[in-house]
Amino acid sequence: MKLSRCPVCHSNIHLDQLVADEAGRQLLGQFARMNYKLGGNMVAYLAMFRPAKQDLSNTKALTLVQETLALTSNLPALADALEQAVASLQQSRINGTGKQLTNHNYLKKVLTARLGQIAEQQQRDGHSTVEIKNQVITNDEHERQKWQQQMERYGLKVNKVPNND
Repeated sequence: MKLSRCPVCHSNIHLDQLVADEAGRQLLGQFARMNYKLGGNMVAYLAMFRPAKQDLSNTKALTLVQETLALTSNLPALADALEQAVASLQQSRINGTGKQLTNHNYLKKVLTARLGQIAEQQQRDGHSTVEIKNQVITNDEHERQKWQQQMERYGLKVNKVPNND
């Protein structure tokens, strides 16, 4: 099934070719479940892993996507961290100091900083409970419940923190 034309090389893009192998089907399924911002930033992030003179295989791309999504359940924060990491990495490449990525260590640093910013903002705004890695910060029970309900409305997984009273 002819889907469209490539905006770069103008060759035909066929949907049946995109899903010709299992990894391609799974990869397409992963992207179909992402929102526009996360999906776009994820594609740009995957490009940072692509070797200079060859393509990234669907199997490798799928593995990278799964590893990236496993870093956090906070997808808006992940989308922001991906955007920031890619912008910085692209600037490094422009300056001639950037190389092909081989792991997620830089993204982990950016994501940890982003989650820290979110935690600080939540504390300023509502004295809520936020978990970053294994560190738990708890405040007023009522405020914590309000924050937890808000996060669930956003579709985010919230770790329930037992009350220490």
